[in-house]
Amino acid sequence: MELHVITEENQQTDDLLRLWPGLVPWVDYFHLRFKSKSQDQVFQIAKKILSHNLIPRSSLIINRHMEVAEQLRCGGVHLPEDTADWKIDNHVVAHIRRGRSVHSLESAIRAESDGMDYIMVGHIFPSRSKPGVPPMGLKRLEKIVAAVKIPVIAVGGIGPDQVADVMGAGCAGIAVISAVYSHPSPEQAVQQLKRSGEGG
Repeated sequence: MELHVITEENQQTDDLLRLWPGLVPWVDYFHLRFKSKSQDQVFQIAKKILSHNLIPRSSLIINRHMEVAEQLRCGGVHLPEDTADWKIDNHVVAHIRRGRSVHSLESAIRAESDGMDYIMVGHIFPSRSKPGVPPMGLKRLEKIVAAVKIPVIAVGGIGPDQVADVMGAGCAGIAVISAVYSHPSPEQAVQQLKRSGEGG
């Protein structure tokens, strides 16, 4: 099971430098997602993190900013659903993994046809980051998984108790925020999630 850990919006770089190294054995991808920061700000944060050599470069995914991922040769770029009309130069970004967030069956099919390497689908369960927005639920998730051939990563309200259900729906992995950062021990949190995804 792939485990993706996404930053909280107001997280400080020093906090990430302190937390992430201890999560490396269990986390497959670390997402830098800062909706309110400029491309240059994200570039500087990513550059600082990589300069410490505390996480594998291949595990760092930059959300939204393709140029940052390309310049720093990160492991991947993750695009919001509303970037479906962006032109992606497959030659330029061929060496990095490309993903897109989707919230419907139609968007999932389009993401696959656009050449995405994976999609992130959600939110599956009620989520603190999506207050007042109804969750997608497992049945819609299953329909999306069945409709595409690329890996599906489930996101939204997922903790250890929900992992078996989303993996049973055919997902390749999960993405989490509060399940890790709100836990008293983030290291223990990722271990629990990973074990749950592997039937432990």
